[in-house]
Amino acid sequence: MAPGADANNMKLVGCKNFVRHNPMTDRFDVHKFHHIEFYCADATNVARRFAWGLGMGQIGKSDQSTGNHVSASYVIQSGEVKLVFTAPYALETEKAPDAVSPIPGYDPEFAQKFVMKHGLAVRAVGILVGDAKAAYESSVQNGGVGVLKPHTLTDKESGKTTTVSEVKLYGDVVIRWVSGDFEGPFVPGYEKCECPDVSIGIQRLDHCVGN
Repeated sequence: MAPGADANNMKLVGCKNFVRHNPMTDRFDVHKFHHIEFYCADATNVARRFAWGLGMGQIGKSDQSTGNHVSASYVIQSGEVKLVFTAPYALETEKAPDAVSPIPGYDPEFAQKFVMKHGLAVRAVGILVGDAKAAYESSVQNGGVGVLKPHTLTDKESGKTTTVSEVKLYGDVVIRWVSGDFEGPFVPGYEKCECPDVSIGIQRLDHCVGN
């Protein structure tokens, strides 16, 4: 067959009708991007700048106002695109013994060193999968390096859950597998924020490139 001959038989079906089919490579059920999390030094400022620049609204937060005395974290969204900006509070800040971030495994000391090393940079690429536990196990069994074993978070009000796990992607970046039936702004522990519709049309992520 001549190079590119089969391309003449291809049809554009649109995002909603596209069916992903990679039977030779898929080892578990993969759906789509869930979020991209950035570590930064000032989550409030950075989240607002990205929101205004990309036409995204703040839909969720986790900070001292919600009982999180470890980090400030804000979620902005347009269409299906969710960006999360997280910054550690000062390590010297007095914290309660049970003060934790909603994200399992979050280490403020590591986050601070990450920002000193990389500046504003992506820490996690969140992928929505059918089962984050199975995704983690399959990844590790096939050569992946585990970073965070599966953790299930439960929303106190609805009882619905989100399971997250992480494996190394490259450098200091991880793939974060996400699954569950929780329907809040991000994961349990984040408080919903009301925001005006400021979208300029960004609908979804197609792919990510690491440099």
